Amino acid sequence: MNFAESARYTEKDKRAYAFYTPEILKNLPRITNDYTFRYTNVGGPGERIYELQFQGSTDKSQIEAYLEKQGYKKSALCDIQATCWTSAAPEVSLSVATFKDPATLIVSVVVKPSVESETTENKGFNPAF
Repeated sequence: MNFAESARYTEKDKRAYAFYTPEILKNLPRITNDYTFRYTNVGGPGERIYELQFQGSTDKSQIEAYLEKQGYKKSALCDIQATCWTSAAPEVSLSVATFKDPATLIVSVVVKPSVESETTENKGFNPAF
């Protein structure tokens, strides 16, 4: 399997789930039963964005507790309307955004190109961040 420009899938889509989903999103608490994953490649070798979108809730307490347990820290700066988190890996950023109508919570992981290499192709990119 090669990286596509974008993909939208669920855990039932075993091949896409295994290939595109980073470990942090695989292990994130499922706060509702209605959720989907999304992957976006921003312009060739640019950033790759991995998302987990929950429908029907804006309660981020379980997500935040999990991120803190994994060593993530809330960032004082955030370029978007969300709560941004940092990890030990400076090329990885994570955000948690909520929307009220309809109730939606989106966890986004953005990975800058320096983390990825051509060797990840056909193996899936599942960093442990």
